[in-house]
Amino acid sequence: MAPERAASTRSTVKQFRYLIPSCVDEAIAMRRENGEGARFIAGGTEIVPMMTRHKLEPDCLIELSRLHGLNALDCEDGSLRIGATVTHAALESSGLTQGAWQALAEASGSIRERQIRNLGTVGGNLAYAVPSADLMPPLLAFDAILRIRGAAGDRPVPISEFVVAPYRTSLRDGEIIVEIELPRAREGMGSAFCKLTRFHGFGLSVASVAATLTLREGRIGEARIAIGAGVPVARRVVDAERFLEGKPPSAEVLQEAGKLTAAAAQPRVGSIRASPDYKRKVLVPLTARALGLAATRSIQRSMGDA
Repeated sequence: MAPERAASTRSTVKQFRYLIPSCVDEAIAMRRENGEGARFIAGGTEIVPMMTRHKLEPDCLIELSRLHGLNALDCEDGSLRIGATVTHAALESSGLTQGAWQALAEASGSIRERQIRNLGTVGGNLAYAVPSADLMPPLLAFDAILRIRGAAGDRPVPISEFVVAPYRTSLRDGEIIVEIELPRAREGMGSAFCKLTRFHGFGLSVASVAATLTLREGRIGEARIAIGAGVPVARRVVDAERFLEGKPPSAEVLQEAGKLTAAAAQPRVGSIRASPDYKRKVLVPLTARALGLAATRSIQRSMGDA
């Protein structure tokens, strides 16, 4: 029998039960038994602030961070596998994310508060579908696949199909993210993540860009550009990707790709962080910088220096 205890953080938070399952399947069963009043929790960096602001008042929380296997981070047959409860700090510091997948390390490291990097998890960053979530752009650029588990078993979901609207995902009732898989990196691929934040505050993105590319004889062979924060749902910019194919990574070419990326943005009117015009303006140099870093790293990887 899994342990259970009543808990409340302060008098301002509604009292709730805290359930500690012994495995993923038991966690899913607990969610089914307790209905919509039950919520999963791992690092708590998203759900706890929602509870203290009374935006969410669950009857019980189901602990995921102690479950075996969900915190695994390893490379298998060239693919990177990331458990849902792997923390941002672990992603940032792992040797597995310092080569082709460096954009992922940079996205995790860009989170300003050390406490959030130490506690916040990959699964939590994705599951709440916050438009400014830093991991979405690099995972889109890497064509990541999520492994979702529910009462009916496991199912794969491409990252491009996971977030359907701001704060809404394709997760079905009672399902959880178990693992994120990044397919084998293209030979000589370089990647980078760049974002702009306000000087004060929690380091939330004003605009963010992830880029990957490969170089063949000095020209761009294949490129991926994904933006976040400047759009309701993070997405790739296919027009800019196609523009880059076959061109040298010159400053002029990268700047033009930045303009195409900015043109594809759909910033929210009334955002407290920045105006739509400002977000579009900064996306130009952010994109050019991310592409330039990715090109440099592609050269280094091709030479065997990465």
